[in-house]
Amino acid sequence: MVCLVTTERGRDVIATAELKRGPGPAAVEDPVVEELAGYRALLEGLLGGARVSTERVQLVDAAAVVWSRPGFDTLLSGPSLAFDPFDYQLQTVSTVLRRMRGRAILADEVGLGKTIEAGLVLSELRIRGLARRVLVVTPAGLVDQWREELERKFALPTTVPRRGDWERSTDSPIVVASIATARRDPTRAALVSEPWDMIVIDEAHRLRNARGASGRLARELTSRYLLLLTATPVENRLNDLYELTSLVAPGLLGTPTEFRRSYGGAGPTSDPKRLPELRRKISEVTIRHRRSEVALRLPHRLAETVMVAPTDTESGLYAEIAARVRSEARDAPSARRLSLRLVTRLAGSSPMAAAPTLGKLGWTDLADRAHAISRPAKIAAMMRRIRPYLETGEKVLVFTAFRETLAAMTDALGEEGIPAAVYHGSLPRAGKEAAVAAFRDDVPVLLSTESAGEGRNLQFCHVMINMDLPWNPMQIEQRVGRLHRVGQLHDVVLTNLVARDTVEQRILAVLEAKINLFELVVGELDMIIGRIEDDFDFEASVFDAFVESADDAEFDARLQALGGQLATARDQYLDNRARIDALVAVEDES
Repeated sequence: MVCLVTTERGRDVIATAELKRGPGPAAVEDPVVEELAGYRALLEGLLGGARVSTERVQLVDAAAVVWSRPGFDTLLSGPSLAFDPFDYQLQTVSTVLRRMRGRAILADEVGLGKTIEAGLVLSELRIRGLARRVLVVTPAGLVDQWREELERKFALPTTVPRRGDWERSTDSPIVVASIATARRDPTRAALVSEPWDMIVIDEAHRLRNARGASGRLARELTSRYLLLLTATPVENRLNDLYELTSLVAPGLLGTPTEFRRSYGGAGPTSDPKRLPELRRKISEVTIRHRRSEVALRLPHRLAETVMVAPTDTESGLYAEIAARVRSEARDAPSARRLSLRLVTRLAGSSPMAAAPTLGKLGWTDLADRAHAISRPAKIAAMMRRIRPYLETGEKVLVFTAFRETLAAMTDALGEEGIPAAVYHGSLPRAGKEAAVAAFRDDVPVLLSTESAGEGRNLQFCHVMINMDLPWNPMQIEQRVGRLHRVGQLHDVVLTNLVARDTVEQRILAVLEAKINLFELVVGELDMIIGRIEDDFDFEASVFDAFVESADDAEFDARLQALGGQLATARDQYLDNRARIDALVAVEDES
């Protein structure tokens, strides 16, 4: 039996030839007719019983599949996406696939969606069967966000390898691993044992040191397609740029010696040699967009800080907690010191949040006083801020860091008959999905702990109330980033409820004065804090300043000095951003 499958192209050729031939003799010089003759010759041979080997048939079938795929000028992933990409993101995907052959540095400014661009490239390659084995390497704090984005926005299945279950994890098409996990055996050995189809590395500036653990891992991994994502491809030395560029395009910038001789790789980024030539070469593998150049205007952040006057009972309780913490923490062992730091943060949130820990510390008198406060001033302030939004049909996201405060907020809304969804880290995944769905579709308020500040995008809401403020500004930024990001259509209104004469009041004043916290784009704060020192811990630094100060005046002075470090780091970030723009040519999409 002979089976002949005619492709769309074949049918088009035959139909066109029949039309062209008309009633007269065929014009032999017509290429369409010549192609038709080839089809007929093939058909006659098959009908005549010509023998064809199985191997040749399989090879022809494979060639036909490849030939029938649309080129990269046609993007196929659109129907599977849960969002509408921006034009500049689609242009980036086309450039990466057609001109850069799937190996590129995505160096857009923070906030422009490098994750989206990488996901689009991954989707296009995967649809075409070119990216079956995919590895995404990212900082530990971004693992869940990557998994969430790939699954929810791109409908791509993912898995996160854990120690001891690597064999099971490798069954998934897309493995998302933290850089810390990936560089440790046995995960590291599994990752480097055989080539991947595609590798995506986020925050790729961490790979600049070829001798570091992360840099060594990146240079041991092999893949056909490679995307490096970083808003800062170069820091203080041109050699930083050489290292990243050589990962995606080995040899493009020559050997290290040749690079230093030609461009001054060992020198500062502010003084490269032969800059036009260097920019041209870098642009062969690097794409950088700036917000001003893609005409993308993020909505404004309209932040307000509401100073809440605590009741006399609350004020007295907080002052006593602060005094005991200061007195004991100076000489306390590390575990006790951590508990004292925690109770100070809890007291700034609500009395009921602090009560259980006060009891565990042995301060039962203070625990009893905290339990006796049933309706703190900040709960009342929250209710006053929520009501006007409900009258206009706005949705409101309310954040707290602690479950006890979350319960108090839930009770307060319930007493007023206001429906609310509740989200916290102990909910199963289905419960979290249900809470978000209820907030989106049915209820006007979502009460959430910090867990919704990680990986959840809630752009359908644009009103946020912070019942308390984390001492770590990165956590504040994570909260804001759930609403204020690409895709938000409205200005985001942020209300910070801060009790007077608390540590939170002083922290917020420093962050607003020194780095304009609420004017930064999502991602910029990480760039700033990362410049202070490798192990810099803002929260620990604040607590150290608090307990080592004799009084609030000295504490304020110490906080100002800490804020000065942040201000210097912000200036350095802005300066480096300008130098990167000078080095990395913005991609010309024309």
